Amino acid sequence: LIVADTLEHATYAATLVKVNYAPQKPIANFHDPKAELYDPEKVQDGKQKGHTKRGEPQAAFASSAIQLTATYTHPVYNHNPMEPGSTTAHWEAPDRLVVYESTQGVTRTQTGLAAMTGLPREQVRVITKYLGGGFGCKGSMWPHTILTVQAAKAVGRPVKLMLTRPQMFTSMGHREDQQQIMKLGASADGKITSLIHTKQSTTSPWDNYAEPNSKIVDLLYASPSFESSYELARANVMTPTFMRAPGEAPGSFAIECSMDDLAARLGVDPIEIRLRNYADHDYGTGQQWSSKSLKQCYTRGAELFGWSKRNPKAGATRDGRYLVGMGMASASYPVHNSQGTARARLYADGHAVVQSGATDLGT
Repeated sequence: LIVADTLEHATYAATLVKVNYAPQKPIANFHDPKAELYDPEKVQDGKQKGHTKRGEPQAAFASSAIQLTATYTHPVYNHNPMEPGSTTAHWEAPDRLVVYESTQGVTRTQTGLAAMTGLPREQVRVITKYLGGGFGCKGSMWPHTILTVQAAKAVGRPVKLMLTRPQMFTSMGHREDQQQIMKLGASADGKITSLIHTKQSTTSPWDNYAEPNSKIVDLLYASPSFESSYELARANVMTPTFMRAPGEAPGSFAIECSMDDLAARLGVDPIEIRLRNYADHDYGTGQQWSSKSLKQCYTRGAELFGWSKRNPKAGATRDGRYLVGMGMASASYPVHNSQGTARARLYADGHAVVQSGATDLGT
């Protein structure tokens, strides 16, 4: 990190730095022949188990009248919000830090900086006024924030750092490249008997991060048996991170495509196959839904889109020289909640100030 009194001086100083590299053969991703897949035991910051099993899914799949196996491969996706990552750090005193940060996680950044500096949390203030987009990449604290804080300490004055657009591809995470192997077993009338989901993906040399795709696979439909597992490979990349609907987006793609395959195998309407496998409770926990209106969504959506006029034969509908297709899919996103705090101050002149560690969602 180069620090100067103006951006122009810092940019010029950077051209004077000569770096020598000791070249080694990199590992690009989990497809690399040098990569070794391993069992992470837990993924996504330790929140999700690496293995989940209910019933006897392998035996149920082997005895199923219909057996479908599909592999879905996804490349790396980058967030690239309009405003890159940025930090301004100011030490108000040797034991009091103020950081202006483009972050989706104000308190998370505060907690991380407190741990890094050794200061009590109440002596670290993180301020986010405008986010400039995030899509998940600004939900964590990244190295540039720590470097800025350290630089401000070293020079004894406020320091501002803003990542360049190219640096956004390597410095603030991404949705990992991944492969999902989806096995679906069903009875002759199209009722699911087994779901087996395996995810293979790339992580950094130091973290066990993977989006929890299997949660949505287990949630959407009624299945008496289910199994999921994660396999990671370390490569020379930045740690992946949350990206809009982390896990739910790619996981939904796998299960919904497989449901369409099941409908096509049986010659059944895609909505009908989903109704036959409608989950009237959460099979993963055994708990009842507090509310669920998916059937009503199917009905209303079909009405609005003219689903009854759909030609189920692929490639049969045209608009001039264009092929026209009509499809549907189910989608869901979990409700996350945690303790929230706010501070309200009412002043003698009648004005009030309300402060909270919340920020714009970043989409």
